[in-house]
Amino acid sequence: MSETDNPLKLLIATNSEAFAAWLLGRPVRYARLLNVEFLAQSAQSDLLLEVIDTEGNLIYRHIELQGRTSHEPMPLRELDYLTRIIRRDIGVPAGEQTPRLHSVVIYVGEGAGKNDKGSYEIRGIGDDIALRWQYHPLRLWDMDAEALFALDNPAFLALIGQTRLTKPESIIPRAIAEIRRIPETEQQARVLASMVNLLQPEEIIMMAEKLLEESDELLLELPYLQRARRIAREEALKEGREEGREEGREEGVLLGLREAILSGVVQRFDPVASQYRQLSQELEQIKRHDSLQRLLTALFTVADMASFMKLVESERVNGGD
Repeated sequence: MSETDNPLKLLIATNSEAFAAWLLGRPVRYARLLNVEFLAQSAQSDLLLEVIDTEGNLIYRHIELQGRTSHEPMPLRELDYLTRIIRRDIGVPAGEQTPRLHSVVIYVGEGAGKNDKGSYEIRGIGDDIALRWQYHPLRLWDMDAEALFALDNPAFLALIGQTRLTKPESIIPRAIAEIRRIPETEQQARVLASMVNLLQPEEIIMMAEKLLEESDELLLELPYLQRARRIAREEALKEGREEGREEGREEGVLLGLREAILSGVVQRFDPVASQYRQLSQELEQIKRHDSLQRLLTALFTVADMASFMKLVESERVNGGD
């Protein structure tokens, strides 16, 4: 799910309260993104939000993003994540004061998670239940696009390309028009960028970019909406596939990771042009995909642009030529 994973994470991270309220099905007072890396073990979930609803309940909202395939069955992954969150953040249940835990798996891609019922149990002796765990499977591909309009929040329309688009020629312009109602220009641009990044197939992407090009030259000048880097990435991937050259495939991966990092930095820190150019130059010198992947992960927890640039410099020293 590499093409949609990062923009979807960034969309949720930058609209955490709206997504927390939607996925919980109740209004919330506060939501913040927590570090999702479990240091004692080699495991990392996608997103973990600390939420306080309007009744004062503390809720840990776990969000996992999943495409058509998984290296491990999702029920087992969820059991592992939920157990780790309980051990690290919740502790032993203490009655009504115990924080609540709710998990959702957001499936993207046609058919993803179609057989996941989200509720599992292990039987004990007789009719006893030795262990039960549950989570909520949310299949974006099985949602009608109109359901996003019904939420009455333009930020959710960035997901429009992952839902059922029966009439994209009318739905995409309508979604763009709704997103333009966002009063803050920067937030409007970020949601539009996320929408374009999450669209598929290529014909619909081109339709959306054409609509933006006709009326929003300023938006297209923003680095995360520039088409050139995506084209370069696709050409590198194509070269790797057609010629069978390992270096071509590797360069395609590196290009994709660099693009995702640049997009994420713009959405999180809105750097000035000089900072953006410096970052782009630094990333070009990093030739290891594991170094770039660590930087991409760090985007969700690093405090500011200066701190992130220090991480980039460190990875450049260790992951350059």
